[in-house]
Amino acid sequence: MTNYPEIILIRIFKINSLTFFKFTPSYMEPIRKNKEFNTNRRDFIWKISCLIGSAYTLNFPVFAYGKLSKNRKTVKQVIDLIIEDIPGAPFTRTVDQLRTGSLDQEVTGIVTTMFPTVDVIRKTAEIGSNLIIAHETLFYNHQDETEWLEEDEVYQRKLELIHKHNIAIWRFHDYWHRRQPDGIAEGNLKKLGWEKYFNPSTPRLLTLPEPQKLEDLVSHIKERFGIQQARLVGNRVQECQTIYLAFGAIDSRMIIAGIQEYKPDLILSGETREWETVERVRDGQLLGEKTALMILGHELSEAAGMEFAAEWIQGKTPEIKVSYIPSGEAYQFV
Repeated sequence: MTNYPEIILIRIFKINSLTFFKFTPSYMEPIRKNKEFNTNRRDFIWKISCLIGSAYTLNFPVFAYGKLSKNRKTVKQVIDLIIEDIPGAPFTRTVDQLRTGSLDQEVTGIVTTMFPTVDVIRKTAEIGSNLIIAHETLFYNHQDETEWLEEDEVYQRKLELIHKHNIAIWRFHDYWHRRQPDGIAEGNLKKLGWEKYFNPSTPRLLTLPEPQKLEDLVSHIKERFGIQQARLVGNRVQECQTIYLAFGAIDSRMIIAGIQEYKPDLILSGETREWETVERVRDGQLLGEKTALMILGHELSEAAGMEFAAEWIQGKTPEIKVSYIPSGEAYQFV
């Protein structure tokens, strides 16, 4: 067999709606001019297919367009399956948009995560998946606006990594919270072993069967979430039975309104502004109120919900492998 050390260049142009590949250099010219090569349409397509196969073997970039594999779906088909049971879907206004990739892209595997970090993108590519379903923003702001980031080196390199591996990234925030029950809350309650205490008439308020000391409750939460420490405002020996759920980032006015309405023993929070909810709880404690506050951090307070999302989505797309890759805690505690 003749060895061709030179690089083969493939130029593509249209002839009668067929894509014709013209090969250079000159030693490929006999193949192109061969009369037998052009005998008929079927033979022509067959031989082109052979050449494309050779191109794959030689590691040349070839763009193939055709029917989907039997057991695969497009990104759009996956999204449609996910939102089909969400009340009010599809929403006219939502941050749940496809941020990279194409809706027509064939899905080889799905990954759920909290934050689509560089590490999550790399691990997604490593396992052969190409659709990331992330709860939070890709580019550091709620709407994923990028004009202000055009000159940012980290933004540029992250985008290059996404394009290199042809990763589609869809945000799954509004729809997942709108699910009944809230997908994040259900995942967290399963993690904590408290799902049986959920009351759909008061979805943010959880009532435990028996009161227990705050320090014991905190120990249970830490053990279930696998954390060493969390921030706490309150009296560790006070009795707790009712818990206000404020996972993620909840507006302080909403949380304070919840304190006024329910007078919970504990607010279990993701993150909050320190000069707002934190100070309201501290002043309340100093004035004799019982409401305490435990701050988990944004990622931790919703990660179990995205782990549950992987299980939930797998039930809707049994033919596609769905994996959960945690983005993990960003902070080091020193």
